[in-house]
Amino acid sequence: MKVIVQKIQRKVDSDIEKAIKYYSVVFALNNIRIPQKQLYLLAYTAARGSITSPAARSEFVRMFNSSLASLENMKQELVKAGLLVKIDKKYKVSPRIALDFSNNVVLQINLIGSGKEETS
Repeated sequence: MKVIVQKIQRKVDSDIEKAIKYYSVVFALNNIRIPQKQLYLLAYTAARGSITSPAARSEFVRMFNSSLASLENMKQELVKAGLLVKIDKKYKVSPRIALDFSNNVVLQINLIGSGKEETS
């Protein structure tokens, strides 16, 4: 079996940008489609730890040119999708997909298949 290794390294300016890139790749590979602003909210929450505090909410609104009402709508959609959860009265990224973005992130992707094209 032949294995192809391709390494890609990107420098990002913030933990939020790192989280946006990470979730973009993971969601694309798993055919999970969410609106871009919801992805930003998820990444922001992951990088910050929670979206519950008024300071966090105000910062998100300012950073992503949003409104508190649309933030609340997006938050509820992410909760409904199981991507955000309420833990100890705070809305956080589900532990299933949460990472510590203050560290470097190494993502290994294995695409496994037969190597043969199916014809109809």
